[in-house]
Amino acid sequence: MKSTLYPLLLPIVFAGVLLSEGCSKTTITIENYETSSGSSGNDGGDSDTTTDGTDNTTNLVAFHATLESLNMTRSMSPISTNTLVTIYAFHGDTDNATSTAPMARGNYVAQQAGMLTGVSDYKMYLSNGVFDFYAVSTNSSARFPTISNGISSGLQNGVDYLWWGCANYEIDGSQVTVPIVFNHAATQIVIVLSAGEGVALQQIASATITPPQTGSTLDLTSGAITPATGYGSTPASMGVNGLKAQYTMLPLQTDTPMTLTLMLNINYDPTPRQYTVSIPVPEGGFQGGNSYLYQAIVDANTVTFPSVDVNDWNTVDESGNPLSPH
Repeated sequence: MKSTLYPLLLPIVFAGVLLSEGCSKTTITIENYETSSGSSGNDGGDSDTTTDGTDNTTNLVAFHATLESLNMTRSMSPISTNTLVTIYAFHGDTDNATSTAPMARGNYVAQQAGMLTGVSDYKMYLSNGVFDFYAVSTNSSARFPTISNGISSGLQNGVDYLWWGCANYEIDGSQVTVPIVFNHAATQIVIVLSAGEGVALQQIASATITPPQTGSTLDLTSGAITPATGYGSTPASMGVNGLKAQYTMLPLQTDTPMTLTLMLNINYDPTPRQYTVSIPVPEGGFQGGNSYLYQAIVDANTVTFPSVDVNDWNTVDESGNPLSPH
């Protein structure tokens, strides 16, 4: 059933990504970094030597990773245990660092409190100098897509891509820990349902949307994902938790509304009622790093959207499970 859309109020706040986030320097004594992550199918990283054969076994570089919410609270939490992270180190003091091979590349897995351990005992060693560091993750145990010359291969919907970058970080100690502060690079749709007058809203039986076309790429130096300009042909299931539905998707730049299909149990009828509605797109489209919160009112035959706001990243994944830690 087609909905009638009320005028939208769009207090959109776009969060900029600063390359200097998480670049504070910490030099510490490191112990107990010998434990393997136990992950398989991953070589751990590139060789610890430069392309000209120079030995880079002077300084041991370790990493600690947190995830920051930029829009509202600016709170930081350690990334979840067993999250896989890929870290790149390039020579600093250049505008085209990623056009050359990285000085080092390693795959890491998160342990408790956000400490990262190299897969297959990988350790990153760098000589004294200035480096540009970048890190990417799918915020899960799945490996990030391949990156070549600073650009990723095609990305998919339904994945919470994370990115961090730090330019001109000086390495000058034998044991250094670099703090990583991840930001979300994809975008998120959150719909919270409320009952209209005379309606007893029980639960969301299911929710699907038509997400953007896939194949967008991420720029390693900026963390920006190229926005899609149209929708794909296959609907995607949203994560459901109570009267809230959520989906993580690629950024999208279009004026065409997004199709949403809700199966709702209302008025104590055991058979779900179907609502097919159009979600209006905020001005400027769905921006990377933002979570868009839609308030929706369910009446007997319609679903309307009085408002949409940019909110903190939601805590429910596509399976309806709470994300942690938050």
